[in-house]
Amino acid sequence: MQFPTLMPDEHIYSGFVRARFINAEMHISERSFFALHDLPFHWIRSQTPLCSNLNAIIELMASTPEKQFSLRLEHTPFAPWLLSLPDGMNAFDLTSSGHRNNLEENPYTVDRRWKLCPQCAKEERKRLGFAYWHVSHQLLGVIICPVHRTVLLSHDDLRYLNFTLPYHWLEKAEPLSCDAWQTEWQVFICTLSARIQAEPCFAQTLVSEVKKHLKLTRGIKRSDKAYFDTLATEMHSELGEACLKGLFTDYATDKKRKVNIPWVTLSGYSQAKGIRHPLYWLAILFWLRHRLQVLRL
Repeated sequence: MQFPTLMPDEHIYSGFVRARFINAEMHISERSFFALHDLPFHWIRSQTPLCSNLNAIIELMASTPEKQFSLRLEHTPFAPWLLSLPDGMNAFDLTSSGHRNNLEENPYTVDRRWKLCPQCAKEERKRLGFAYWHVSHQLLGVIICPVHRTVLLSHDDLRYLNFTLPYHWLEKAEPLSCDAWQTEWQVFICTLSARIQAEPCFAQTLVSEVKKHLKLTRGIKRSDKAYFDTLATEMHSELGEACLKGLFTDYATDKKRKVNIPWVTLSGYSQAKGIRHPLYWLAILFWLRHRLQVLRL
């Protein structure tokens, strides 16, 4: 398959969609298109940078682990996942979350649809002849374009991307709503992701600083759970119910027993299979953003 040169901030899947146009293969069915290139047929989702389906496309586009890492880092919402890098693992080797491809997003209430900025789409169409899907618009919880400061658009049919580009949705997509807590989240997630993208080792610096601030540098025992319960109560109080409901399914439902975010993220006693989703780390960092000197980005 001939892939186009990816534009700055262009999502890999956006390049994949454009490749189908460039290779004049829009006339065949989607399943036939995947089969033609020996790719597993799958629904195209915006926020799953470590799924095996995307890996298959990355391997077509880049041959070495270093190039694949750069491609994933620059052209998917991968940067926050480096917060969850297991101890002793090289960042180049983080290619799988360890979750089934259709289950890794279930515990989270952030909008998982593809999002677009109408100004980006119109300007790119005029300048380039096409518009593309931006990585920065697909970051967890982002609802504002970091360039134009305009509210992003989406549509219920954009849960999966059916080989369309942003300008196809300008007349159908609707503006996303914005709660009070999300205003500060926009600056936080965009700035933090850009910093990690530019300096991948910064993710582990953040992990160390969080542990130091919360006095978790020594070995953690199960008997420390009471301390983590205190941290969770403090975190809940300071972030607020609206924020936690907007991030985690546990808080958005009537489930009585809510996930203890500091415990499952920091204790090492979590029973979760696979790598901990970075949203847990992001929630902790958002909570501590005014206390950690290293986060004054």
